[in-house]
Amino acid sequence: MSRLLVTGASGLLGANLVLEASAEHEVVAVSHRQRLAAPGVTTRQADLTVQDEARALIAEFAPEGIVHCAAATDIDRCEDEPDLAFRLNRDMAANVAAAAFERRAAFLLVSTDAVFDGEQGDYVEDDDPTPLSVYGRSKLEGERAVAARHPQAIIVRTNIFGWNAQPKYGLAEWFLSRCEAGIRSPGWTDVRSTPILVNDLAGILLRLLASGGPGVYHVGGSSCLSKHEFGRRLAAEFDLDPELIVPASLISAGLRAPRGRNLCLRGARAERELGLPLPTIAQGIARFRRLRDLGTVDRLHSMLPDRAQSPWSAAQEEIPL
Repeated sequence: MSRLLVTGASGLLGANLVLEASAEHEVVAVSHRQRLAAPGVTTRQADLTVQDEARALIAEFAPEGIVHCAAATDIDRCEDEPDLAFRLNRDMAANVAAAAFERRAAFLLVSTDAVFDGEQGDYVEDDDPTPLSVYGRSKLEGERAVAARHPQAIIVRTNIFGWNAQPKYGLAEWFLSRCEAGIRSPGWTDVRSTPILVNDLAGILLRLLASGGPGVYHVGGSSCLSKHEFGRRLAAEFDLDPELIVPASLISAGLRAPRGRNLCLRGARAERELGLPLPTIAQGIARFRRLRDLGTVDRLHSMLPDRAQSPWSAAQEEIPL
């Protein structure tokens, strides 16, 4: 696959995917409002909620493959603004999938573990989705809209962490910033998932897009763990004090949108398709540190030339979820 189009290329997954893919592919990085810049990468700004704009963009570049990362991912904002959530997570995905099908381009949609209610855990692809939140419902409807418009589409449910190009923290960066400042941070003991480093996920997405069969895949890490344990392991890897991550409960978090308590995914189908195991959390966190040491954070930040200073501070109490 020589030409790859990545939507949502200014986001956590999209920006890292662009960097990972550009070493071996001709990449077209698409964002909405934020201007992008990356050596050797073609960049575009487009409103993909407009069907004709999505169709024109894909006709212009004629990519062999498309990874659709663009989405509304602020779970509480989705709860407050459901029309926006469905426009971005269902309708936009449908537009891009339809345009990809017209141009005979392979298409991969990035979805979420939040399509499940978290009562069961250890979810496989055949389990019935029962989302609790507007975010989860909008992503599930996006999956169904994509499957209807592009019968060969690949849909990947996941849960990610990594370094962000945007001037904001994901959970891993938030834990680290506070540990480095010596500030105690709440870690939920009653919420479990199978997080995967975005860079590890990027490689898997590219392999699935190139040779995977159509349908749904669960692609998380192979380790099911709580947010509390994730924070402690992260601190230890960076030679910080794990005791700064203190036990806390979802009940006391004061979040507006409901969250599932056990959203761990089982990725046996992806492992069979690719012929390799999904990474453990130890492997993901170790690579997360190596990426910082190798200057990846600076490369990500340079992708957003208009990037403002981060509004976050280490002292902020709110967990960025």
